[in-house]
Amino acid sequence: MIDSKILYKVKDNSFGPNPPLILGLDVEVHDDWVGFHDTNRGHQFFGKLVRETKDGFIWHRIEKTFSGVKDYGLIEFKALTLDEYNKKVRPYIEGEVPEFSSTEELYEFYRRQFGWRGSHY
Repeated sequence: MIDSKILYKVKDNSFGPNPPLILGLDVEVHDDWVGFHDTNRGHQFFGKLVRETKDGFIWHRIEKTFSGVKDYGLIEFKALTLDEYNKKVRPYIEGEVPEFSSTEELYEFYRRQFGWRGSHY
């Protein structure tokens, strides 16, 4: 499920067993790259779509570097539910965030707060 209006929890396996918490919004998937914004900045990764899942998708990040082609492994994009947000994200947020009554309300808040950046990565 790929949808630019969804707030994804992004798990970048190149960080090892304990990747940082990354929230992804305004996702766009193309033939050889994926772009999205987190709450700080935009990201663009080259590679290919492995598959869509019922609640997200998996991206295989492969980048050309000065020393050759590097395989960074898989990046998992999973649609964040309100329940998961409250359990796994909210405890780490600094400052005040409103209580949400639905997953859609959560997504809308993050689009309003962080989606203004447009398509610049």
